[in-house]
Amino acid sequence: MGRSIFHILSVKKTLDMPFGRNMLLGGLIASLFSSCALFKPIPGAKKVQKTSPYFDDIALVLNPGKKSQYVAEASIKFIEDAPSGNYLNDLPGIEFLPSYFFRYSVLLDIEVEKLTNKKLVEYIHQWYAVPYRIGGTSKEGIDCSAFVQGLASDAFAVQLPRTSREQAAFCSDIDKSQLQEGDLVFFNTTGGISHVGLYINNNKFVHASTSNGVIISDLDEPYWQRRFVKAGRIKAAD
Repeated sequence: MGRSIFHILSVKKTLDMPFGRNMLLGGLIASLFSSCALFKPIPGAKKVQKTSPYFDDIALVLNPGKKSQYVAEASIKFIEDAPSGNYLNDLPGIEFLPSYFFRYSVLLDIEVEKLTNKKLVEYIHQWYAVPYRIGGTSKEGIDCSAFVQGLASDAFAVQLPRTSREQAAFCSDIDKSQLQEGDLVFFNTTGGISHVGLYINNNKFVHASTSNGVIISDLDEPYWQRRFVKAGRIKAAD
C-alpha cells in the first residue's frame, strides 16, 4: 500500500516539473498501446460469415493481433434461364427497354411488361403519324391495308393480300370478345369493308386513319364502334 501511494506522489511530482507532464503522458499512452494484453485474440474468432443479397458465399476473414486485413472470398454462381421467346425476358432488366416502349405502354394503357412483341412495337414506332394516302405504300403516305400488310409481315411473318376486303376474306371470323394481339379488325367507312386495323391489346388497335395517319385507336370510340363490321384471325399457314 505504501508503494502505491509513493508511486502516485512521484507521478504527481513529475507532472509538476517543466516538460514532465507531457513526457509522462506520452510515455503512459505509448505503454498502453504497446501492450498486447489489451488486444488479446478471441479464441475461435477467425472467420465471420455474412450472406449478401447479390453474391453467395461471401466470407470476411479477420486476423486479430495483426494489422487490419480483410480478405473477401467470393464465388459467383451463374444461373441460366430456360430459352424464352419473350423479348422482356431476354433483357437484363426493364431499365434496358428502349424509351419508346414506355410511350406505347401509356398509349395502350397497359403495363410495359405486356409489350412482349419487340418487332410489333418497333414497327408501329417507325410508322407512327405517317400520313394517310390512298394507294400509298411509303412513309410519304400509306393507306390502311398497306400498313396492316407490312406490319403483319414484319411482326408476325404473315403475307396478307393487298386490299382490306381481300384481307377480310383471308381471315377466319372470330367474335369481338376473342380478339388477341395480331388479329385484324374491319370497318365500314365508305360502304362494305373499306378499312382495316391490327388489334394490339386492351381494346386498342393500330391503323392508318384518313384524318390522323398511322395512329392507335380504341374500339369503343363512338366512331369506330358504329362502323365495326367484324374481327378476323389470320389463318395459320398450311
